[in-house]
Amino acid sequence: MGLCSLTHQIDALNILNELQAHATTSNRDGEGQCSGALLAGKEAVRPGELTKEPRRLKTITARARESCLARLLEILTRLISIEEDFIKDASYGRRLLKRKDSVDLKNICLRMAIAESGSHSDRDLRELRHCLRLIVGNLLAYVLEENNPSSTETTHKLRELSNSFPDI
Repeated sequence: MGLCSLTHQIDALNILNELQAHATTSNRDGEGQCSGALLAGKEAVRPGELTKEPRRLKTITARARESCLARLLEILTRLISIEEDFIKDASYGRRLLKRKDSVDLKNICLRMAIAESGSHSDRDLRELRHCLRLIVGNLLAYVLEENNPSSTETTHKLRELSNSFPDI
């Protein structure tokens, strides 16, 4: 059952990676292709030629949200890595996480991916951060109960991770 929760986390990670990649390519400052179109008062562009589109300036708030999402994405990546290492090193008799937590994480990521504006609301980011904190806390509690050599290192990594959450 612990592997099922891990699968949900990996799915959430993939969703967030796609979301971030889409945001990066669609909002790239001034880079894009306008082929064969008339630009406002300019000559037609020949097929195959690249031109620069007008720059889309991002607000400070939008940049802060993107930075926060990137940090949460990094935390999720590290969490999955820590959990995979712990599973390899330890023989555990019960599941590591509550399945509900990982399903909630995946659902939050799906909701963020289908948001119309493509921007991330503070509410979505707070819910994502809260869910990740809950998962890290639950995993830390489980690891502390274990009495094996990998528990000490995993505990240290999870405590570092829990201290790295951004403020929103």
